[in-house]
Amino acid sequence: MHCPYLFGGCSATKFDRARKIVTDSDVLTNGALAEPSSSLLARVRACDQAAWERLVNLYSPLVYRWCRQSGLQSADAADVGQQVFLAVARKVGEFRRDRDGDSFRGWLRTIAMNRLCDHQRTLGKNRADGGDALDGLAQLAADDSGASDTKSVHEEEESLLFRRAMDLMRTEFEEKTWQAFWQVIVDSRSPADVGRDLGMTTNAVYLARGRVMRRLREEFADLIDLEPPSPPHGDSVTRSEKAT
Repeated sequence: MHCPYLFGGCSATKFDRARKIVTDSDVLTNGALAEPSSSLLARVRACDQAAWERLVNLYSPLVYRWCRQSGLQSADAADVGQQVFLAVARKVGEFRRDRDGDSFRGWLRTIAMNRLCDHQRTLGKNRADGGDALDGLAQLAADDSGASDTKSVHEEEESLLFRRAMDLMRTEFEEKTWQAFWQVIVDSRSPADVGRDLGMTTNAVYLARGRVMRRLREEFADLIDLEPPSPPHGDSVTRSEKAT
């Protein structure tokens, strides 16, 4: 894949913007912003520079974490991270989810492992910290084995990505809409209690939650696990929630 934002040349692809209408007046969207018409992954594959920057912002903390866990110092971790994303830019068109369990995170982790191995080969065996780095790589490989005892590692990484995705999307929504979503999904509060505190109807809270989750899925579903927690306190699902 030849991307202009990495290798110079042509301008980034432009995408039409569209906004969905929500009938409940309590559910607000920032009027200065619009919603992309395709997923983040699709826009990255089309060499959209803004989409690429968002993808890097989404995954760079996790890539840096992998590099540090392998035993690299901060500067080396940053350098290897750049090589990882350079490889992603070249190969992102090859990413597929053909089998159960396939994920962008797993695909990216494989690229990161390969670049980390390349880095260790470049360093050679004379470095005093070489053994520690190899031990770190072995641990990363074990974490990627799919064994049941690595489930918590995967869940922790997906949680990190989910929170990162939320941070990246927050400015698309008015504060009240975002707070309604956050307090129900992240703080596990009941929609009725959240609505009472925010001066919204319970139905409006459900709409706000559904609207934000819908945007998160539209933008990131190809890239991360976006399954939210179940509705707290046994709240029943309303007709408006089903519509989301």
